[in-house]
Amino acid sequence: MRNLLKHKEGNAAIVGGLVGILVVIIGIFVYGEIAGSINVPDAGVTPAANVNTTAGTVFGLAPIVAIVIIASMILGIVANFGKSRSV
Repeated sequence: MRNLLKHKEGNAAIVGGLVGILVVIIGIFVYGEIAGSINVPDAGVTPAANVNTTAGTVFGLAPIVAIVIIASMILGIVANFGKSRSV
């Protein structure tokens, strides 16, 4: 983490990671909102129910994981404030 913070490319990678996590979270919430309105043929009812059950588990855990990742990135950046940087 410290190597990422020493260079501008590292900071860009961190911001890119944060944007990626945000996109995944938004995608999860969108799927959660539209999952009930998706028409499934009779032959696919059981697999669709299994997917929705698994998705429900992931929906519960994904925001927690995302918050932990974002918090660790922010703590890494804050920990390096005030330190001298060698160019």
